[in-house]
Amino acid sequence: MPKRILIADDEPTVVALARQKLEEHGFSVETAKNGREAWEIIQSVRIDLIVLDVIMPIMDGVDVYKELKKDPKTAQIPIIIITDNRIFRESFKTLGVEHFLPKPLDGEKLLHKVDYVFTCQELDRKNKQTLILGVNPDENEQMGQVLQSQGLIVGKTQDPIEFLSNSLILTPRAVLIDVLVKGQISAEEIIRALSCFGRLRDTKILVFTDFSPDDIDSIDGIEQLREAKNRCMEAGATKYIGRFTPATLWDMVQEFFV
Repeated sequence: MPKRILIADDEPTVVALARQKLEEHGFSVETAKNGREAWEIIQSVRIDLIVLDVIMPIMDGVDVYKELKKDPKTAQIPIIIITDNRIFRESFKTLGVEHFLPKPLDGEKLLHKVDYVFTCQELDRKNKQTLILGVNPDENEQMGQVLQSQGLIVGKTQDPIEFLSNSLILTPRAVLIDVLVKGQISAEEIIRALSCFGRLRDTKILVFTDFSPDDIDSIDGIEQLREAKNRCMEAGATKYIGRFTPATLWDMVQEFFV
């Protein structure tokens, strides 16, 4: 599916130039001649990028930007501001805008900027990717919800083979592995396998347990957990983060994703 870009500008020549250049390179383009039209389009269809003029009738670029940031569904849409006004540019920078193009609009510069924004977005997406391999599906789901609430992209499975395959395909920023994984492959063996692939050399391997103190009702259980943790660390795990709780995951996000 092609990326859909919204061009919001009250100058027909700017809109026509931008539309032609972007459609020639395979992008889908929506257009608006004022801020209100732009906002209505944003509310009705998926938009991947907005190219936004500042001075427009009815609703200007500043108002559109503020509305975008109020709504969690639109707050992450990247924006390119079109302006040759230094004060406007600095004002938008203070609001968090990173991408600008001067007037008069140049088609080639627009195309290069659009490609750059999407490249940065893809790199950012990869840097927020994590995979969970856990024994308990309910715990996996809870962990996923906690991590997603922190802006991460999360994959979950109980199958070690599926986990290894997805790790190679996605090259995530970090993986989380239960030290007591069950099945044909142990957590230790999974960690050794991950360490064999050069493309995963920057992936952080974090191990955890979903055991609570109430679950460990014997010395043997405690020893089993301790030995499993030690084997995982010796196999090359980056860190043992302990028992899964929202607090331990929050600390993990702060250490490895911020």
